Amino acid sequence: MQIRLATLADAEAIAHVHAESWRTAYRGALSDAYLSGPIDAERTQVWRERFAQPPGGQYVAVAQIDGRIAGFVCAYGGDDPQWGTFIDNLHVLPEHKRHGIGVRLMRMAASWSAQAYPGQGMYLWVLESNLPARAFYERIGGEQVERGTWTPPDGSSLPKLRYAWRDFSGLLGPHHQRASRAG
Repeated sequence: MQIRLATLADAEAIAHVHAESWRTAYRGALSDAYLSGPIDAERTQVWRERFAQPPGGQYVAVAQIDGRIAGFVCAYGGDDPQWGTFIDNLHVLPEHKRHGIGVRLMRMAASWSAQAYPGQGMYLWVLESNLPARAFYERIGGEQVERGTWTPPDGSSLPKLRYAWRDFSGLLGPHHQRASRAG
């Protein structure tokens, strides 16, 4: 497995991973009409726009296996004055889950955030009904800190939870924390 920074040339492959991940994780939460229909075109448009006109502080990394993108992470550094860097997306193709890809991508994002935005934490939102993702975030040190509501592209309204990492010791280990605090 190789992890590298993403480029515009990766937009369609990232959109594919994003759509496949949503189809699996959000079946029953998002409408079947959306998951079976416009999700591919809609996610492709989103990713082309993100690369064509990247907002400040955007970080996108991909995990490749045998030259194909198997997962990705998208973060926005310093996004929130209280919570720090926003992990907008973390997705791994269903057939590649439980092989450490998600952990490695989160570590890459945390390392980038610790260097580029020192002293800030990191956070993300996850659907309350997405129990596997919640268990994963808790396993890697995320703390549930807030509830909210998400209005996805299909127009529904779903409960979501904010998970936060106030420091990255659960992701990066104690050695990296000491080094980043020291300077």
